[in-house]
Amino acid sequence: MLRTNVIGIDLAKNVLQVCHISHQGELLSNKAVSRQKLKELLAKSKPSLVALEGCASCHYWGRYAESFGHEVRIINPKKVKAYVDGHKTDANDALAIANAALQIGIKYSKPKSMEQQTLMSLEANRQFLSKTIVSLGLHIRGIINEYGIVKAKGTKGLAALVTSTLYESDVLPASLVTTLSMLWQQYLNLKDKLSKLQKSMNSTTRQIEPCKRLMALEGVGETTASMLYATLGNGTQFTNGRQASAFVGLTPKQYSSGGKVTMLGIDKFGGVKDLRSMLYLGAMAYIYRLPESPKNQKQAWLIKLVDRVGFKRACIALANKTVRTAWAMLHYETEYQPKPLSI
Repeated sequence: MLRTNVIGIDLAKNVLQVCHISHQGELLSNKAVSRQKLKELLAKSKPSLVALEGCASCHYWGRYAESFGHEVRIINPKKVKAYVDGHKTDANDALAIANAALQIGIKYSKPKSMEQQTLMSLEANRQFLSKTIVSLGLHIRGIINEYGIVKAKGTKGLAALVTSTLYESDVLPASLVTTLSMLWQQYLNLKDKLSKLQKSMNSTTRQIEPCKRLMALEGVGETTASMLYATLGNGTQFTNGRQASAFVGLTPKQYSSGGKVTMLGIDKFGGVKDLRSMLYLGAMAYIYRLPESPKNQKQAWLIKLVDRVGFKRACIALANKTVRTAWAMLHYETEYQPKPLSI
């Protein structure tokens, strides 16, 4: 017998599938409802276990369900797929979501707060603009290269290429020069907007108290601090720092058989890739600038670690420790204070 009823929801834009299971394990209903009907159902139902698949709007619906006392579990779609029985239909998906939420040992997430989701949305916009700028620059460079004109790589090389080709020579047809000039102006406008967005994001991050504390960690700036806070929240979702680090994807994979355990490298395709990348880059920058004479225990540990396992593995180890420390800071609401060298 279950402790509460279970409501499995297969999310969509307008028509949502809701599977309702009683605390006795009986299927009460599995039907499609509108957005308004779902809000009324969540408001009128007694506190239940609401299971959602990780997708667009899951955090919005999760926060809405929590406002009426429901317990919300957001489950990875890959985990849900194993419980789909029969054809791929909305009804079967909703039932699979409800069944997945009841499995012992299933990993799930909690809904992000409005503040956390805002930070994640801002970071997604920043990455989108950055990728668009790179794509547009490669497009301009590729078109000019078709006419046999090649310059050095990088932003400065592209600027020199455009200046010499579009404004100081007559190699390209006039009609093409007009189009490329328009694209170049768009490129410059996007770079300016990206710069303003980055400044706005940094200003927002510095105003959030947990992010200000996280910025005291080694190799953690405004962007990494906001991503750490958006991912870990207040730390209550994880039992300890190792779980938080495993969620990000910074713990080594294990292979065991017959009592023999083999530790492998980290999973480069799982976890939170963007955060893991930022942590690794920050660790590289910090370790590269380590002083010859360590000032605290963390620096002394890193110097010995680099000598023992190499630069890149030491960066992964520092990123791992950073996530664990960040979890402890968020969970216990503490400041970061590096331990001094023992005398």
